[in-house]
Amino acid sequence: MKNPATLILKHTDGSSRNIIIEPILRPDLTNTGTYKIYKTTIDNESTLFTENLEIDEGAPALPDEANPDYLGSMVIEPMPQQWKYTGDLLTSDEQQQIADFIEQQAF
Repeated sequence: MKNPATLILKHTDGSSRNIIIEPILRPDLTNTGTYKIYKTTIDNESTLFTENLEIDEGAPALPDEANPDYLGSMVIEPMPQQWKYTGDLLTSDEQQQIADFIEQQAF
């Protein structure tokens, strides 16, 4: 998976959560096996930026830990069904859905 993708996580109660999965790539654009997971604008009711940029382009980006949309990261190992989630905001079922989605995208 080379580009960010969106996924709708399904819950047993019929509700859902929309997320963005962002692959972390090496400088040569090969996959590292690490993926960052974020809430989408649908879930947090935010909107696209329409105002002029208020920060200096040279300023550092907001660290993931300070980003309210950051849900954690996942590392997928080459062996099927081998993955590790770092974070505490996703249920084990949500984590499994994400791992399955990423593995399907690899083929």
